[in-house]
Amino acid sequence: MMAITHACIATAGVSLLLSTSHPLPLVLAVLGSQLPDLDTTTSIIGQVLYPVSRWIEDRFPHRSITHSLVATGAIAALSLPIALYFGNWKAGAAVPLGHLLSCFSDCFTRQGVQLFWPDPAWAISVSNPRRRLRTGGPGEYWVLAAAVALLLVGIHVAGGGGVSVAVGQSIGLRETAISTYNAHPQNAVYADIKGVWADDRSRADGEYLILKADGSEFIVTDGSGIYHTGQSMVVESLKARAGEPMETQTETLSFADENPVERLQQLAISHPGKAIYLTGTLTVDYPEGITLQPPGRQYETAAIMGETLTLDLHPLELATVQLSDQWVVGRLAVSIGS
Repeated sequence: MMAITHACIATAGVSLLLSTSHPLPLVLAVLGSQLPDLDTTTSIIGQVLYPVSRWIEDRFPHRSITHSLVATGAIAALSLPIALYFGNWKAGAAVPLGHLLSCFSDCFTRQGVQLFWPDPAWAISVSNPRRRLRTGGPGEYWVLAAAVALLLVGIHVAGGGGVSVAVGQSIGLRETAISTYNAHPQNAVYADIKGVWADDRSRADGEYLILKADGSEFIVTDGSGIYHTGQSMVVESLKARAGEPMETQTETLSFADENPVERLQQLAISHPGKAIYLTGTLTVDYPEGITLQPPGRQYETAAIMGETLTLDLHPLELATVQLSDQWVVGRLAVSIGS
């Protein structure tokens, strides 16, 4: 096969198998794909490394030792320890994997390869010689086109987290959604939910912004309410996707026996149009005066026990009303999103 065909097959395979779109492993895969042809001085790599190529060419038949699993193993033994030392195992694996894919693809050509050298048997995948690929022939150009297409697919899939993530997203696996959420801490992550509300079994299908993960569940909002996927909904499938980078800010408010309303109102004025949520614990002086949300499908963002008020992603507007007649002590974490 031509050098460019080997390069495209190797990069496509490395991108898909290692779930990477990083340039370094892909470049190293190209290098690995050219190493088998080091046994001939007419190849590109043979001309670049002419003394080495000439030495091998004088001693071994073409497509023998350099196209073998022994050579792949030797390359792996050299590249992987170096890559692990620098903390990039994918870069180290790309070289032997590119070599192996190149050798395997040559099994479809007319000559085949001595894949199991030093055994002299030739590995040829197609028994009919007329159906084998000829270097530079029409069949190889079809293979080249398919390899380029697979390379583009591999880069796209790798950019979304890899093959396992793509499959998990397509069928709505909860584990995949958790991984997607954790992998994009700086982005708004949305949940495409198919399911029903737990209270009346009406459809709850829609797109929700994920506020945070709660174990294998999520706390989400549709802009009008906050919901817990394990309590408010019976989820049939949940696909998470990362949106635009979100300018999330986190502040801390401390209260020392004071009315918090003025500071909460100032917070709203300082961040117009922003979604603001409060998380923390306060000690209040008049717990009987706090009206909590009635039980329902919405996530209970506030709970009170004695004089202790606990907030978890509690909307700022609601807290301002509930704490209007209170004097409080405690600390609140303030999450300000886009």
